[in-house]
Amino acid sequence: MKYFLCILLSAMIFFQACKKNHAKPEASLPCTMTISTPGGEQGYLYIDGEYTGKSAPGTVNIPAGNHTIGVALKTSFVYLKKEMAVSANTAIDFSIADKPSPKIWKALWIGLNETKGTTATGECSTHFSTVELDTAYDFFKWSLKEHFEKYSYNTMKWETERRDITTPVVLTKGSIGYTVEPPSITTLVPQIQPGAYDCVFVFWREREGDCSFPGNYFGLAWTNPMVESSKTGYVTIKFDAGLDITGKINNYKANDPGVWVHEWLHTVGENFYQSKGLSLPQKAGGFSVHAAEVYRYDFPWMNWYLDFISGRVLNTTGDPLYLGIGPEAFLKCTVRETAINGNCN
Repeated sequence: MKYFLCILLSAMIFFQACKKNHAKPEASLPCTMTISTPGGEQGYLYIDGEYTGKSAPGTVNIPAGNHTIGVALKTSFVYLKKEMAVSANTAIDFSIADKPSPKIWKALWIGLNETKGTTATGECSTHFSTVELDTAYDFFKWSLKEHFEKYSYNTMKWETERRDITTPVVLTKGSIGYTVEPPSITTLVPQIQPGAYDCVFVFWREREGDCSFPGNYFGLAWTNPMVESSKTGYVTIKFDAGLDITGKINNYKANDPGVWVHEWLHTVGENFYQSKGLSLPQKAGGFSVHAAEVYRYDFPWMNWYLDFISGRVLNTTGDPLYLGIGPEAFLKCTVRETAINGNCN
């Protein structure tokens, strides 16, 4: 009789595991969840902010309890989410109404009309006209839409402000060449204060005629916003425009379009999201963003940036299964919000 009672109790425990929310859902037995999407569009399935490696529509086994279920739609690049209690035979019917409001990120874009430095042949300057800076600013906004926002599955929305600097900005010469250091900009733009911007982007001209300011980089980023006095991301783009800035930009857009998103990722993908408990790709040459080849991605790296941003880089060394940021992280605190409230999550 005791043997029969033991079997009966086991059956009751299994039933309850898929019926109730337990204090420790990770110990619960799995329940089957069926997921549908708008129009049957294929999507990547996320549970509690982590990519599962599975697709929707379809079915998945998940421990009973409260979970955040998300689907990143593959074609429309929209993220849908539901926060719900999962029990036995749960069915989720996603609709476009399940799209969360995007988190607002703020960028300050600065074009330099004149950049000045001392070279081996003496002091000289390079220049961009306002019209040329207009073209560069359009390039930046194009990347925000096509890369930053799209790769986050539109869980972030960037608001941009532009402030060109017309007075000469003096370059600093160091081990990697000529750079525009943050104090050179913050001195001239006092509006750059903690909590004002998520990232500052500075665009300047590398060479013009006989004046040249070479450096061993195209874009450069400061990798830990929270230790900077302005507590914001900071990026500079050193652009060799040649005789036709429009032609140069169109060439980059067609063949190597990732400079803006690459440098911005350095500002959030080296320390910022790690400090919030996320698992990012391992560092190569000192930087996670430079680890593309370690994870077998190829030039021009756009799939790498997509998977890095969306949290779908396959982990070759263990747990968790996938690395990166992910849509749920972008719906939480931004850089500027963290600058104001260090405990912001």
